[in-house]
Amino acid sequence: MPAAALAAAATFVASGIIRGTYPFGALPRNTNDLGQQFVPMHAYLRDLLTGQAPGDFVLNWSSGYGVPFIGDFMGYLGTSLSWLVLLFPRDRIDLALYVIAAAAIGAAAAAMTAYLRLLRPTGPVWLAALAGVSYATCGWAIDDAAYMTEWLNGLIAFPVICLLCEWIWRKRSLTGLVVTPFVVALLWMSHFYTVYMATLGAAVVVLARVLSDPAGGNFGRRVEGGFRCVVGVGVGIALAAPLLLPTYWLVQTATPSPDEVFTPLGWTAFLSRLLPASEGVGTSPGLAVGTLMLLLALSFPFNRAVPRPERFVWTMFVVLTAVSLQLQYPHKVWHGFDSPNGSPYRQAFVVAGMLVVLGWLSLAAGVRNLLAVALPLVLVGALYAQVADLSTITPTTRDVVPVVAGVAVLAFLLTRWRPGNLQWVRRIAAGLLIGAVLVETTLASVAIDEARSKFMHDYQPWGARQESIRALVQSVDDWPQQRVSASQYTTVNDPMLIGGQGAEYYTSTIQQSLSSALVDLGFGYSSYGRAPIDPKNPVVDSVFAVGARVQEGPRGVFTLTKRQVSPLVTLRPEKPWESMDPGSFGIQETALGADVYTVPEVQVHVTKGVTAAQRDWGVGVRPLPGADDPVELRLTASCQPGDGVYLRAPEFVGDVMISGDGWRQVLKPSAKRPGTYTGAPVLWVGRVRPNGVAEVRVRVSVPTKLPVGAIGCLDPERLTAAVTALQDSKPAEIEVGGHDVEARFAKTGQARTMVMGVVNAPGWQCSVDGKAAKPPQSLSGLIAVPVGPKARRVSCSYVPRGLEAGLVLATGALAVLCALAGILMVSRALNERRTP
Repeated sequence: MPAAALAAAATFVASGIIRGTYPFGALPRNTNDLGQQFVPMHAYLRDLLTGQAPGDFVLNWSSGYGVPFIGDFMGYLGTSLSWLVLLFPRDRIDLALYVIAAAAIGAAAAAMTAYLRLLRPTGPVWLAALAGVSYATCGWAIDDAAYMTEWLNGLIAFPVICLLCEWIWRKRSLTGLVVTPFVVALLWMSHFYTVYMATLGAAVVVLARVLSDPAGGNFGRRVEGGFRCVVGVGVGIALAAPLLLPTYWLVQTATPSPDEVFTPLGWTAFLSRLLPASEGVGTSPGLAVGTLMLLLALSFPFNRAVPRPERFVWTMFVVLTAVSLQLQYPHKVWHGFDSPNGSPYRQAFVVAGMLVVLGWLSLAAGVRNLLAVALPLVLVGALYAQVADLSTITPTTRDVVPVVAGVAVLAFLLTRWRPGNLQWVRRIAAGLLIGAVLVETTLASVAIDEARSKFMHDYQPWGARQESIRALVQSVDDWPQQRVSASQYTTVNDPMLIGGQGAEYYTSTIQQSLSSALVDLGFGYSSYGRAPIDPKNPVVDSVFAVGARVQEGPRGVFTLTKRQVSPLVTLRPEKPWESMDPGSFGIQETALGADVYTVPEVQVHVTKGVTAAQRDWGVGVRPLPGADDPVELRLTASCQPGDGVYLRAPEFVGDVMISGDGWRQVLKPSAKRPGTYTGAPVLWVGRVRPNGVAEVRVRVSVPTKLPVGAIGCLDPERLTAAVTALQDSKPAEIEVGGHDVEARFAKTGQARTMVMGVVNAPGWQCSVDGKAAKPPQSLSGLIAVPVGPKARRVSCSYVPRGLEAGLVLATGALAVLCALAGILMVSRALNERRTP
């Protein structure tokens, strides 16, 4: 097992050395979500574990102005391997993620090797290790999961759950039944999503064992063993309920994405992914387990050394599982009845694992008859010829398949040869196969990474840019008196990566209440609202107590911008003032509690080549055929001289002229589904002229929209006065804990409303003077709590929904486990007494 782990990790490392990717070269490896989610979240985890983060494992104060954290922990950080970040300096967080990925691949190889050895102890140990390496470096692991680090926990979980069930079944020991639930609980907490898929796959494997195991005793005995496995796994899942149930509810209340309709891949392209070094991340299943294991898996149905019932059951189950990847309803089951927007084949590692199991069963029995040797070669050759020109096939595929197949045939012939000293012949055959598999695995990883890098975005590892921003943030960090924003200059999760308490936050569990509130306040967004874009607006900063912000100046030099803002907690009138202005400008004013904008009527001045049609929702702008590309038009309005001019146009595809900075894209023409997938933030564009005219120049090249109230004029003096009034209304004392806020104030003698610069998400509970806690009200999406004239203290705490139910369920599961253990101990004692 250690040899398998080291070999698998070594091929992964060797591929990086050959490619010249981090940490061995200048090429970054932080592809897509690895760079923008996993690295920042692991940096935040390190801050949590070392006491440097402002939040805790329940609430994250760094991102989104305060967001639930359990869902992110379960989705991105749950594995024990994540704690390896403690072994690395913070500025080597990228290296920590690399080591975690290599360790996970090694662990998967070791787990599969151990399972195969328990399943069929008679097979050669070194071939079991090779099979483990082939599984751990399968196409899915390298192409889909290597940059989605937590997904690798599903890769580990599949053979581990199979191993645990085999242990319970074979040994029928008390130890196995007691240990299994705790291991399963750890697995489900590591990454519930892919471990759920692994559990489904393990269920198929156990069912195949129940129906076909020739050494498992009579059918009743086999069913009993399968039932014990189900109980052990079920109790283990229940033990993880204190984290699983809150995560479930966070997923249910997360910002939704449009329903995806699964469209199966053509069978030729689907089967092409069985070949090593094939690539198709996000569009096709990474089924490849190497040429050798593919040949062995295909030999299984024809290997007469394996009992016929076993061959039939296993072959049928593996084929049906592979086919299920292409069917609509099974696709929903595999993905928890929530069809993903990304790759529709996230469960492919289960089929890869089953192929390895088939290959091992055939190998352990002995591949001797000619049909079991010749037919797999014919089938692989036919597939190779059929798919050679597909986009999923890389040049490496075309090279390694015939070479490794040839080596496999040579090794087979050597073992069939009967010289005087057979030992040296076997050693040569073993050396050839080991070398071929490890070289093929390494080259396949190189080819996959190279092909994927051509169309996926990557992020630079920690360097001077991140270091300079972090130094600025730490120099003024004064939480909870005020927030400091690192903005978004390296990733969409810079508050977690760099530090501070900003708005930037991108995760699949971002709450819809947060997305909606921020969009209403003028934030831009991408990914259907799952990644808010900070408008860097002075009113918004005042509302959320952002007193300092990092800005990028000329030549990439970063500086701090500071301003006077309201406190985190303020007292407002009993019935807070509400603005009548339309759109984001009015919502910002309501959140601030003061009238600071003028939202004038906008005149659209078109030029030759463009039309502007007035509609109920605003203005439809359309360039005419043959017009200049782009074509310019002007928006004008009347405001107070010197006011700041802001453009609110979340669906506008085009450019706007920024005073002193030139043209800037609002949304680019290639923007995905403006107003649904992407939206533009409120933008500062200049100042009102001395004659009171606010002019905004825009240019377009495609049809687009401008909303009613597209221009807002901000009076800086009124904003200053509003901020001063809020500062005067702050509580006498405020304490902010990991997931709670407590404000104390003198008696006001009149009823008021306490408002916090925190978005009101499901789970917040507030109490006044120690009375029963209840959900707070909302003011422009912010937490608002009515306070009586005699009130002195308000306490608000975030309590994850489902936590109490999860604790009850886990306690019940633990009681069931203890009861079962007691029953088994008594039963064993009675049996021993009866035995003479």
